[in-house]
Amino acid sequence: MKRVLIAGLAALMLAQPVAAQHGDEGDIAYRRALTYRSGGDAALALHWLEVAASRGMPEAMFMLATLLLDGEGGPRDEAAARRWLEAAAELDYPEAWQQLGLMETDPEKAGQYMRRAAHALSHRGELKR
Repeated sequence: MKRVLIAGLAALMLAQPVAAQHGDEGDIAYRRALTYRSGGDAALALHWLEVAASRGMPEAMFMLATLLLDGEGGPRDEAAARRWLEAAAELDYPEAWQQLGLMETDPEKAGQYMRRAAHALSHRGELKR
């Protein structure tokens, strides 16, 4: 029982920075999206990702873009996906920079995106120390 309580408290402590950074509504919407996606309801996942992404959550922006690129939960929409990826990249989300690089047809610009992804990822590693 004591271990369960400690684990629960640790989980709450780890979740606090996300909620504080993006607001409770964004965090709740993102968690709902993950639940619906893992449960196989991509349409509801798409809806809740839009809510979380509109609250400024780069993780949600990236996942939303991925669903839009794949046509999961709705029609495929590459233009909307690119807009969400660009928004997440503006928040220096490494995965968004990487995906933009993979989508880019100009090799020079793709290389710039990949370097930005590597740079953003190196900063993420510094924050975890």
